[in-house]
Amino acid sequence: MAAHDQPGKSAWTLASIAVVVAALYLAKGVLVPLTLSVLLSFLLSPVCDWLERRKLGRIPAVFVTVIVGFTMLGAATWTAVVQMTELAPRMPEYQRNFQAKLYSVNNALSAALNKVAKSADGMGEKLPPDVPDGESGRHSDQSYAVRVISSPASPLQVLGGTFGTILEVLGSAGVVILLVVFFLVRREDLRDRFVHLIGRGHLTVTTQALEDAATRVSHYLATQFLLNLSFGIPVAVGLYFIGVPNAILWGIVATTLRFVPYLGSMIAAVMPIGLAMAISTNWVAPLLTLGLFVSLELVISNILEPWLYGKHTGVSAVAVLVAAVFWTWLWGSVGLLLATPLTVCLLVLGKHVPQLSFLNILLGNEPVFELKTRVYQRLLAGDQEEAGELVEEALEQSSLAEVYDAVLIPALALAESDRRRGDIEEGRQKFIFRCLKDTIEDLGEHQKELPTQQASCDALETRDTAELMILSTSAKPCILLFPARNETDEIAAMMLAQLVETCGFRVETISENVLAGELVDLIAQRQADLVCISAMPPAAARHARYLCKRLRGKFPEGHLIVGLWNAQGDLAKARTRIGCEAAVRVVTTLAQAYEQIQFILQPLMVRRDPPVDPEVRRAVVQAANS
Repeated sequence: MAAHDQPGKSAWTLASIAVVVAALYLAKGVLVPLTLSVLLSFLLSPVCDWLERRKLGRIPAVFVTVIVGFTMLGAATWTAVVQMTELAPRMPEYQRNFQAKLYSVNNALSAALNKVAKSADGMGEKLPPDVPDGESGRHSDQSYAVRVISSPASPLQVLGGTFGTILEVLGSAGVVILLVVFFLVRREDLRDRFVHLIGRGHLTVTTQALEDAATRVSHYLATQFLLNLSFGIPVAVGLYFIGVPNAILWGIVATTLRFVPYLGSMIAAVMPIGLAMAISTNWVAPLLTLGLFVSLELVISNILEPWLYGKHTGVSAVAVLVAAVFWTWLWGSVGLLLATPLTVCLLVLGKHVPQLSFLNILLGNEPVFELKTRVYQRLLAGDQEEAGELVEEALEQSSLAEVYDAVLIPALALAESDRRRGDIEEGRQKFIFRCLKDTIEDLGEHQKELPTQQASCDALETRDTAELMILSTSAKPCILLFPARNETDEIAAMMLAQLVETCGFRVETISENVLAGELVDLIAQRQADLVCISAMPPAAARHARYLCKRLRGKFPEGHLIVGLWNAQGDLAKARTRIGCEAAVRVVTTLAQAYEQIQFILQPLMVRRDPPVDPEVRRAVVQAANS
């Protein structure tokens, strides 16, 4: 029934998205000022809270914050307008200088293009003319260009258009200021009303979503504003010393445009570089201007942003770019500036509202797959190289045992589950198992290349002058690893063998094709000190129980460990499922098996610091044999 309902739910979701997008586009005249007011309230709210904590009342704190904030914004806008007014009369001269500079650069290129054009003309003269019959006479006719000249606008029309635009801008600004004032004065009341309206029956989720959105957006706006100032002020100072006209204007433009994700600083650098080319007789000023923008952007993006800003918004880079395009199409230049804050709000909705969880997947920067799933997915896709790279990256941050337990064993369990369900064919299954074996062998070679102290047993304390010597009834303690059922259990046993070999034990992994009766003979032949049964639940648990009972019947005094790798749940229940006595140790991870092996075989290991007296060594050997 759910499968039949899925197409209807998808169609309903798409229809709802289309209606919302249409409403956002048609109501942008109302929504743009409202959105600006809400975001400015988020930006100014921490300042109001700080003033109120200094014993200033709510109303005075709001008015001081709004007056100071919008005064700074108005001063910056007025300065930019004055600078643009001063720049406008000089633009024709700058344009001529700029064109002359471009002509000097393109001389060589133009000469090369002329040679190509002459060669093409020579080839064209040799070709016969392709003129249809009756059409040759038409080329001699003269053509005339027709230009429609509109009548000049009347003074009233010019005055009305100019003042209409100014009034529209001032009216929108006034509405935004009033809304910001009322939002700041009544912010707790508005918050409670919003939670009550939206969160009926979901009070906890709504509160968490609102707090999450407010924290993320407020942190983003405040931090981004400080970062943009850190970018715009050095730009203005640097351009002033370089000699670029109207340096303050370009500092303000750089501060504003850097709110545009990724592309803002590049757009802000275009005009100053062009002016530097126009005013200079050489290339020093343009190169210095370019170096100024590039160096500032590198410092802010790679040092200041990770330190102050980081990934606090949780939005991926691709989502930011796509959101910038979408909001620009929807709301124009204002939408471009508001793209990231609005996308953060959508991300929070997707995080807390189950019906909108796809937004969290599309917009978020957190991996949608765990590392174990990513490795198995790449193996399913036949990409052994990327799967190996993922394992190597994990090994740089974790130990080999942790990588095996957290990545490769779970990936092996996923492969076994798919095999039991018949979701993968035999050929792909063999490829996955072969890739896992190759990866284990590569990791084993890497482990052998490590320094001796890193690859040695953690349970033994060593010094630079110490020599590790392992004594037992044979040269080294012998460990046999038995797969309970199939190749999956054998691969898990290979991982454990690599971990145990680092302590100097003699380890042998038995093939899955060896019968249970032959296993008993192998224990006697190898004089094994310890036996470990490797089993990947749930399919191998029954076989592990059978092997456990048979081995305990033949070797009641032997040490036996049963590894139920990646098993979930209580160990006591797992022991009951295996059905062995308390002497059998049951583990679920390779790290636990490693610790148990060390604990069992510890009496067979002694430490000797050179030089060692022969009498002492003889006593140690006798103690170990007894």
